[in-house]
Amino acid sequence: MKKANYKKYLTVTNLLLLILTVFYLLDHYLPFPKNYSGFYWANDDKGAIGYIFGYCGGLLTNFLGTGKVLDPNGTEIYRYATHMLLHRHLLALITNLVGLYFIGNYAEKRFGRWLTYIIFIVVGVAEVFITDPLYIAMAPSKAEEVATTVAVGASGGIFALIGASLAALFFDIKGFKKIGKPTIIVSAIYGVLTTYVVSFGWTTVCHNVSLILGLILGVMIILPFFLLKKGKFARAENADIQADHDKNTF
Repeated sequence: MKKANYKKYLTVTNLLLLILTVFYLLDHYLPFPKNYSGFYWANDDKGAIGYIFGYCGGLLTNFLGTGKVLDPNGTEIYRYATHMLLHRHLLALITNLVGLYFIGNYAEKRFGRWLTYIIFIVVGVAEVFITDPLYIAMAPSKAEEVATTVAVGASGGIFALIGASLAALFFDIKGFKKIGKPTIIVSAIYGVLTTYVVSFGWTTVCHNVSLILGLILGVMIILPFFLLKKGKFARAENADIQADHDKNTF
C-alpha cells in the first residue's frame, strides 16, 4: 500500500491560495469597531446580497488596501504589498484563486518556490507605482477617479507570473509541451476575462504593466542561466572538435 505524498501539495502557490481565502473572509466578515472614525468603505449598503458576496471591501481593506483615499501622503508603504491579500468581491477572489492555482504551480516548476514568490511580490508592489501615473497620462479625465480608487487584489502578481513564464518559454520553446492543456486554457481565459471583459480601464493598465514587468524579470532571472548553459555546450562542442582534430593529426 502506497503512502500518500502530501509534500507535493506544500507549494508557495497553495499556501497563497489559503492565505488569500482567509484574508477575504476576515476582511468581509469582521465587524468594524464601534468607535472607528477612519475611512469607511464597507458593504452594508448592499443588503443581504452585498453581505454574502461582499461587493466592497471591509475592515481589513481600510487598513491594508492602497490608494490616496486611504493613504493621502503615501507614507504607509506596507500597503503596497498588503493590498495583494485582499479582494473586493467573491468573483474576484474565485477568479484569482483559479488563475493562481494553475499559473502559480506551473511557475514554481520553472523557477522554484522562492523565485516564484519573489516575482509575485516584487511586481505586485512595483506595478502600484507605475499604473496610476500611466493611466492618468493615458486618460487625464480619470485623474479624479484614480484619486478616490481603493486598489486591492492579487491579479498583479498573477500576471507577473504569466509574464515570467512566457519569458521561460522564449528560452525553452520545448517547455510549451510540458505546460498541459488545462494551464494553457485557464491562463488564456483568465488573462482575457479579467483584463478586457469583467474589468476595463485602470485594471487593464495594471494587468498589462504587471505582465510586462513579469516578462522583464523573467528574462533577467533566466538569461544568465541560459548563457551559462549555452557556454557549456559551446565549450563541450569545441573540445570535441579539438579532440577529433588531434586524433586525426599525426
